[in-house]
Amino acid sequence: MYKKFLLFLVCIPLLVHAKKALVGTPTQQEEGPWLTGPILTPAAHVIPQGHANFEPYLYWSTLKGEYDKHWHYHAMSPRFKSFLSQTLLQFGILPATELDILPQFVYNNCNGKHTWRIADMPFAIAFQLLQEKKETWWPTIKLRVGAVIPIGKHDKLNPKKFITDFGGLGDWAPSLAIIMGKIYHLGGFCYFEWRMNLNYTFTAPIPVHGLSIWGGSPSLPGIKETRGTVYPGCLLVIQQGFEYSITHNWALALDLQYEYMNRTRFSGRSPTVLGVKTKPGAPSAEQFSIAPGIEYNFNANIGIITGPWFSFAGRNDNQSDAFFTWVFAVNIYH
Repeated sequence: MYKKFLLFLVCIPLLVHAKKALVGTPTQQEEGPWLTGPILTPAAHVIPQGHANFEPYLYWSTLKGEYDKHWHYHAMSPRFKSFLSQTLLQFGILPATELDILPQFVYNNCNGKHTWRIADMPFAIAFQLLQEKKETWWPTIKLRVGAVIPIGKHDKLNPKKFITDFGGLGDWAPSLAIIMGKIYHLGGFCYFEWRMNLNYTFTAPIPVHGLSIWGGSPSLPGIKETRGTVYPGCLLVIQQGFEYSITHNWALALDLQYEYMNRTRFSGRSPTVLGVKTKPGAPSAEQFSIAPGIEYNFNANIGIITGPWFSFAGRNDNQSDAFFTWVFAVNIYH
């Protein structure tokens, strides 16, 4: 039941909050706004060649329930909790070209069981297609091509640990994203930024043995373990992000997110245990979530942002979990 939330969390959030390189001491009017966020929607600007961006993220998450096929919420017990550490490393490697790497570690806790794991590692390369200019209507546009190195544990899980011993999904998850954004100067220190991210993750076949994050069963007396291939449904994510600077240092942020995941299929064998089918698979699912945030920017290159991220509507219990996450991030541009 955790895989929908985890697929987004480990595959999509290569969050890009690039700052500009400053020369001399320009006025605030000349250098533009000091902005760090928003929390989810990535920036449309690539890191300039020769520069780098360092941004560690901390996620405290609780999966508190599930949504059924009629969009109704049902509480879950015991609740699954996790702490995810992501360190976003971004490098301007060529003109208008950026490399992103995102190493991750996760701590899972459920019903008294807990485990630390190395998680899957996303990476991406991004290209600047269009750059906005003052007094023009067109936005900045970036193309991003990404994938995930599946180094986290996804199958052969211990059923006595309540899935806490997982570290990934086993999916290379190739993805393609178009990211747009534009900044509007409202006068003085007040700026408004709009962002939009259209991301499509294709997923890839995943071999599974025994109990996995996708379902299945371990070997039991007289019963053979699950063995076969999972075909995850492709994932569409649409994000709208907004930022409003209320002073030179303080800003408010808001993200709205929609996800659609196609049905997941399985090919192979999986036993029936105590009359319950353990075959991996799930129907299509949808979910809506929101992430308000507040940020403080020490200067144009260093800022922090924090806020909650939580679901408020969803469809289908196997793939659409109700969650609440608290997010904290520090952004350092060099």
